[in-house]
Amino acid sequence: MSDWLIDYNNGLFLQIPPTFAEGFCSTSFYKLKLKRFSKSMGGSVLLFRNSLTYLDFKRIISICEQEASKGNFILHIGQALKDYINAKEMHLESRSRLGTELKKQDTKLQQRFNEYRNIVDSVMSRKLREQQMWDSFFMCAMRKSGNFSVPGSGKTASVLGIYAYLKAQGLIKRIVVICPKNAFGSWMDEFSVCFKDIEQLNCFNIHSAIYQNASAKKRALRFDTGNCNLFLLNFESLDTYMSEIKDIVENETLLVFDEVHKVKRIEGLYAMGAREVAQNAYYVVAMTGTPIPNSYTDIYNFLQILFPDDYDIFFNFTPAQLRKPSATEITVINDKLQPFFCRTTKGQLGVPDVNADEIICAKASATENRLMHLLKIRYRKNRLALFIRILQLESNPSLLLESLDLNEFRYLLDDTLEVDDIDVADYSEEITALITTASKTTKFCACIQLIMDLVKQGKPVVVWCVFIRSIERIFAELKNYGIAARCIFGEVALEERQQILSDFREGYIQVLITNPHTLAESVSLHSVCHDAIYFEYSYNLVHLLQSKDRIHRLGLPDDQYTQYYYMQSIYDTDDGTWSMGDVIYQRLMKKEQIMLDAIDNHVLENIPTTDEDLDAIFAELFTDNHGSTVNVKTTKPS
Repeated sequence: MSDWLIDYNNGLFLQIPPTFAEGFCSTSFYKLKLKRFSKSMGGSVLLFRNSLTYLDFKRIISICEQEASKGNFILHIGQALKDYINAKEMHLESRSRLGTELKKQDTKLQQRFNEYRNIVDSVMSRKLREQQMWDSFFMCAMRKSGNFSVPGSGKTASVLGIYAYLKAQGLIKRIVVICPKNAFGSWMDEFSVCFKDIEQLNCFNIHSAIYQNASAKKRALRFDTGNCNLFLLNFESLDTYMSEIKDIVENETLLVFDEVHKVKRIEGLYAMGAREVAQNAYYVVAMTGTPIPNSYTDIYNFLQILFPDDYDIFFNFTPAQLRKPSATEITVINDKLQPFFCRTTKGQLGVPDVNADEIICAKASATENRLMHLLKIRYRKNRLALFIRILQLESNPSLLLESLDLNEFRYLLDDTLEVDDIDVADYSEEITALITTASKTTKFCACIQLIMDLVKQGKPVVVWCVFIRSIERIFAELKNYGIAARCIFGEVALEERQQILSDFREGYIQVLITNPHTLAESVSLHSVCHDAIYFEYSYNLVHLLQSKDRIHRLGLPDDQYTQYYYMQSIYDTDDGTWSMGDVIYQRLMKKEQIMLDAIDNHVLENIPTTDEDLDAIFAELFTDNHGSTVNVKTTKPS
């Protein structure tokens, strides 16, 4: 019986006896089992592709062992191959131990930390705070890790600290950031501030107007960006420019995924693109201030991006396990995951506390009360439609006359919910007449009065809404009073957004009206604005936290106040008064406390789903005579 050898020498190879070599590539064993892995056959040695991972090596060994078990040959596994696989399998174990030591700021790492800090401080104009420096040191030492620090805690500056250190050491030349396009401006601003008078920003912006089409952008990426130190690309661009981006990322580059919670759907286009871009990157950071908006399934892509070759060996959580883990599984998930991410709060960085929230209650008019009662009857079996319709009633009743398309509200929902047209505006004559006469609601009038009061005090104001029509309506009303206001929402071009933000910071604009899903990505307004009004808000904790942190961020002086105002309509019901705004507000505060408790316990929180939120919001409104909650559906009207 002949001897076959599978071993490793700068690549996997299979050596077979010369007598078997001739015609080997014509055998069914090769064609069916090995061909898809092979690179070339030279003499009696089969070389395998260089792109294979050690997991592929283990699969090939298993295939060969199965063939050898038929008695045709004896398979020998070389020691070099055994050592290579063993080293790979031990890699994340050692990384995990290092991550734990770094997060504990182990004394044995102090000298290395001091050396790191000295180099970073020497090449950055803006000095990192102590905790930021430890986060930066953690991410640099780990090579591939996450930063889940809360919004407004200086994640961007910590990552730029990695860039500063690695570039000073001659290990990288550039930083490539994949993020939502409305975060581009913040990355450019932060780079310029952190390296002022030391390193000039030379940025490639995938959305720059100087590139007229995709071909021009591809040419620039391939031939004209050799001196760029910052590349800004959004998740949507990965598929179109994949080849060009990979060539850049795989050579002397720090790769950063900002707002990585955008990559949620496990087999989605963004997820596949992110994994492919990161496949051969050496330094990778995944950033988000809201790591688990819905469930532990959101960490699946995060781990696949960072550790594509090791996930199945070290983590090996199936999507089903992550979707609804048991208490024991949650402990195991957190124990495995926590060494690979850092998480800093604003309190640890000395950001001053905010003032107690001010709740502005507006008692509904008789017309609004009647409309709410009729909406409750109509939508009692569709909580999601009812939620949106009540928001519309409180803000702009004329919206009730338009058909409801949930695609406009996808940003509010879990990916698992079915999104479809769920309602048409086919109301009775009574409802239509009430809507026509409702005009400006008491909540709308109270909001305008609050804005005017703050403006009279010389205070710049941010007003947060859900609906674009609400943004435009508030803008029109303020314009009538001669108040300088501007709007930012999805249809506003990126360049115009940047100009509006600049004008707001410079004091040319008194009121900025916007929505969280447009302006909740890395925009800093805390240097000029300290008052924010929530005219409309949903149960989406991600949007609330990110919007709050536009004006409450690292860099505020110790004595600086920050004030949030929440507008709430109060309705009369058969059982007393009820406010959807108050129920949502209490729900959000409970979710935020869950997150803070999770940070204190060094675990990741598990935030409720849309279905659970809607159950809680309408539990008190929909009860029968015995006090039990009425069972209602989410996705389809009856």
